Amino acid sequence: MTVWRFDQGRLDYFQFDEIKCIAKALTTLDGIVKPSSPNEDLIRITLREFSSLPFLPNDYYVWRNYKRVFGCLLLASDINNRIYASEICKKLADDAADINVEDYLAHIARNFYYPSPIFEGYNTEDQQVFPIIAIIKFLIAQAVTKSIYKVSVEDIGKYLIGNNVTGLEPLAVYQALGKTDHVLVGDQIRQLRELLRFISQFSFLKWSSPELYLEVSSSSELYEIEKALQPIVNVRNRDAGAEILQMGGGFIPDILNTITLMQVESIEEEFTEGKKTRVTHLRTERSGKLKELYFQRVSAPQICTMCNLDTSVRYPWSAHTIELHHLLPLSSPLRVESGTTSLKDMVGLCPTCHRATHKYYSGWLRDNKLKDFRSYEEAKAIYFDAKNRVVLV
Repeated sequence: MTVWRFDQGRLDYFQFDEIKCIAKALTTLDGIVKPSSPNEDLIRITLREFSSLPFLPNDYYVWRNYKRVFGCLLLASDINNRIYASEICKKLADDAADINVEDYLAHIARNFYYPSPIFEGYNTEDQQVFPIIAIIKFLIAQAVTKSIYKVSVEDIGKYLIGNNVTGLEPLAVYQALGKTDHVLVGDQIRQLRELLRFISQFSFLKWSSPELYLEVSSSSELYEIEKALQPIVNVRNRDAGAEILQMGGGFIPDILNTITLMQVESIEEEFTEGKKTRVTHLRTERSGKLKELYFQRVSAPQICTMCNLDTSVRYPWSAHTIELHHLLPLSSPLRVESGTTSLKDMVGLCPTCHRATHKYYSGWLRDNKLKDFRSYEEAKAIYFDAKNRVVLV
């Protein structure tokens, strides 16, 4: 039985905004000899130029402690004592490439498999297992046959790992899966939990502990997702480092772009102009799971944070008129989890202020000849610029 593994305890390094920063650093290091002293670790020095993450401890080589992180992200590997950045790493580092979280995760889902060259026990003989594809297929199958839109780590053990699925099977196989008595133990539980939280950055997935939720606009979108996310099966390289680079190559953009647009086709035109990241942003805003968490966790969630309108008073027949607005369209949905303070980057706006905010964004970006915001700080500052210009009467 194939063991499903992932990295654990370093979730901050698996958020898309941080992944891009790491990619920029690793791309500049492409081809270097692995550092021989922690005190002169060029990898650590370069990472600190691009990322605010600590990459601790300081008395260990970064590559020694984070090689598995970089591998799971398909960003880099080492061959003959040299470090090489993958194709997907270089595309993430290139701002002009316009690769968004949807593009990146689709690539990971279609290429990440077991037995993995990232972990011990890699070989080219065993059947490949594509865990992310299998999880998504199971979610779709459950939604279609049982109207169940969530999966837990325990479910993965009993339905997927217990039945030895590979992700290569047709959807009908997942619709017919029976529950096994397979029990996950120890690190497997934690590692699978981290995997679920990582892939929750897909715009159609949301993590709310202890489950991963599937959110779609229509049943037809389920089949479009399943059709788009097909595993990539190549002849495997016996060298683990070279195989990681192969997994990080062959990038195809816009695998899920048409599906994403289906979610927002009724939105005003200015909402969907520009980069695809803004489309993902809109889907995040309209997430039922996020809205549920917002109204559970935030004090006075019915009040617009821009104009102070109490929507429950203005519209007494509707309890949840407030719409959610992410301060940064590029910000990761991974931060939103029940029981934490991770909703801090979300604000509740009345429908009028919400549309006006996007109009302000569009105008500011146009005036500054930008397609999208360049950083979290910039996006947040522009939001508060808009808020400060609101005239209250």
